[in-house]
Amino acid sequence: MKEAQRGIYLGDDRRALLARLQSLVTDLAAADFPHPSSIPVMIDKWSVGKREVPCLLGHAFGHPTIFDGGASISSELFYLDVDGGIARTLSRWYRLGSRSNPTI
Repeated sequence: MKEAQRGIYLGDDRRALLARLQSLVTDLAAADFPHPSSIPVMIDKWSVGKREVPCLLGHAFGHPTIFDGGASISSELFYLDVDGGIARTLSRWYRLGSRSNPTI
């Protein structure tokens, strides 16, 4: 019997959400995180914002659906390494550019 769809999770069906979460777990469980130069999506003038969950706010470059330099609010932020210059949201890795306001 096919399982009935019981709702939408973060804009996806349950199987799509599980695939995205598994991708996140795989990335965070890896022995080594990617070097910033190998991450195609960069967010510039970024800051950590809040929706109901932490996220990144900034200008995206190399994003698959946002034009270069366009304002961006990421999906939920799961990992942030300011010194290493990388972040992982539910959707993807980000290479960190300059911070929007380093004094905050």
